[in-house]
Amino acid sequence: MFRVAVSPERLAWTPETFWRSTAAEMNMALEGLAGNFGSSPVISRDEIRRLAAEYGERPSLRAHPNATIVGATP
Repeated sequence: MFRVAVSPERLAWTPETFWRSTAAEMNMALEGLAGNFGSSPVISRDEIRRLAAEYGERPSLRAHPNATIVGATP
């Protein structure tokens, strides 16, 4: 598992990310890596809209200068 998680060709996680991840997070990451996405999202669009209305809009994490896309190849 560790080799798959930290491999640049696979999940490209840092060792710290691997050791801090839960079994559920690792399972979801491996399913996504294999292209096996669940039939429904974890959170509905209505719930996202409700949270956005309650807490306001936030800047995208992708806009952060240190953001990286997990599993992306350079």
